[in-house]
Amino acid sequence: MKVTRILIAYDGSGYSHAALSELRCSGLPDKADVLIVSVSEIWLPPPVKYQEAESVPDSDVAEYFQTYSEQTDRNLAETKIIVSQARDELLRYFFDWNIKTEAVMGSPAREILSRALEFKPDLIVVGARGLSSDQETGLGSISQKVLTAAKCSVRISRLKSEVIRSRLRIIIGFDASSESMLAVETVASRSWKTKPEIRLITVTDPFTLLIPGRVFQPIPGMSEGRMKGEEKWVETLTANALQVLGDAGLSATLHIHSGNPRMMLISEAEKWSANSIFIGSNSLPFEPESYSLGCVASAIAALASCSVEVVRKSQ
Repeated sequence: MKVTRILIAYDGSGYSHAALSELRCSGLPDKADVLIVSVSEIWLPPPVKYQEAESVPDSDVAEYFQTYSEQTDRNLAETKIIVSQARDELLRYFFDWNIKTEAVMGSPAREILSRALEFKPDLIVVGARGLSSDQETGLGSISQKVLTAAKCSVRISRLKSEVIRSRLRIIIGFDASSESMLAVETVASRSWKTKPEIRLITVTDPFTLLIPGRVFQPIPGMSEGRMKGEEKWVETLTANALQVLGDAGLSATLHIHSGNPRMMLISEAEKWSANSIFIGSNSLPFEPESYSLGCVASAIAALASCSVEVVRKSQ
């Protein structure tokens, strides 16, 4: 049996610390190969022109580089401590995980993505924001870059500590694309400690047929008839998805809405106090092998108040 591989980006911020705790609500397996990466954001000093270098005493240059070297050593030592603490905390939740740690220097997004290419994880976990973010909402720049460029699933982890209940609440965005079916299969394959409440949400086109004239008016009875036809069509499309969940011992309810998929999914997750949203990285009509990030997945990952797992096919 293939062992799940998980890469966790950790910077010691409150967001990344909450992400570790939130993983207990993600249905991840008891056994996994895990790599925690912590990046000390250190940049090389700017180059000095030859003419400028001649005017600077050698002692000043030596002192400058000595100070810079000492600072980088301190930062890297602190990063090693931080990532070691993260490992200790995760082992309290998942004591059978095989966890390795890496403390590196450089650009965080680039280093995380570079390690992902080598480690080939099935899932990357990042907090919504980190130490370098000055935003209060949305995604930090590092999380956004990882989400956009990764070639595997990415979980934007948000811990909703105010929501206390016996069962998790999960929303799956479904549009009949192969990637939305992959989101369904991902939820079905997880090792849930207790069976979660699941809502399969499909959002249809809100277009309404109108009578032309001086003032456009809806054609009487057309919107109602169209909605009933859409509901039957959606029920046919989602039958297989519901069956996949049922075969895994999970029960799910189908919810059909009309409107903007991005806003409807975010709104429903907020009203229902969902713990997480699972969604394919792309919607129709994108190719199933595409790793690009669709606008719906991008907006939901940025604006949702709960965790969002953007699902891609493993490498």
